[in-house]
Amino acid sequence: MNFKRIEIIFIIVFAFLDAFLVFSFWQNESGIRTSSNSDKNATILSEMRNDQISFSPLSNKTLRGYYASGEIDNVFRDTKQLAGQTTRVSNGILTSNLSTPISISIKNPSQTLDDFVDNPSNIILGSKYRYNSHLSNGSQVVYTQHVDGHSVYSHFGELVFNVNNNGLVTGYTQGYISNVAPLREESDLISQARAVTWLYQYNEIPNDSKIEWADLGYTHLLDGNNGLVYVPTWVIGVKSKNNPNVQIKRIDAFTGMIMKHDSQTTVTDSENENSAASDVTETIGAPAGSSATSTVASDNATSSSNTVVRSRSERMNSVR
Repeated sequence: MNFKRIEIIFIIVFAFLDAFLVFSFWQNESGIRTSSNSDKNATILSEMRNDQISFSPLSNKTLRGYYASGEIDNVFRDTKQLAGQTTRVSNGILTSNLSTPISISIKNPSQTLDDFVDNPSNIILGSKYRYNSHLSNGSQVVYTQHVDGHSVYSHFGELVFNVNNNGLVTGYTQGYISNVAPLREESDLISQARAVTWLYQYNEIPNDSKIEWADLGYTHLLDGNNGLVYVPTWVIGVKSKNNPNVQIKRIDAFTGMIMKHDSQTTVTDSENENSAASDVTETIGAPAGSSATSTVASDNATSSSNTVVRSRSERMNSVR
């Protein structure tokens, strides 16, 4: 009887010991991978500085996220609650013209508009949106819908106020994604630093430029059978030395793939109007050294940009 009891105790002890060793091994391997990635990122960031690319400190922290689904339903079917404005709805987007324009401070528009947005008689589901300073400028003030605490970078999830030359808000457009739900379990995302370094390796960050910001958000990926599919995305604002516009780049936070659209969004400073610039480069795959393939430049790419691609590629190969 005592022998069996001792045998059971030994089995339990060895089971706990095995579990502890497995956990310690996994933790050690994870730490090695994190350290290796951090070292590689640091080397590439140093190369970026040599190319006169400036940026604030970037995080190597690994975050978690998931694919999300949503619907564009009839949330705007009843606009009777809205006062002091005329509205129309087309393709899931509500457009409003205010009867009385709102005076705002261009430098701090949210100070006035936050209360307006939160009032249900002004904005439908206004509490679901937050002011986004990165997308706002002198001609428009942008509020973005949030999913899991992150901004939705899609016109279906944006509330955009139009501002005239006198600093008056004359109306707005609004999209809303309803019934947002995870499509699968959470998975690891690439870090902020990794996203920026990959964007650099894609040759999407020109020399003599500045990384204005790099935010984790959600971007429209595709239309599914039951609605829209959104993917966690690193959304990065890049401003070159000779261009006042901030060009917005997107990196899939799961795969590291660059995300392209029919037109590349740009945001100007407060003295200029918002504009859009067509893409001239198509990127396929991931940067050299990753699990996918490399970039393909358009026929319009200049010889100087090709030289930059080669020089960056050579330097990155030497790092690896």
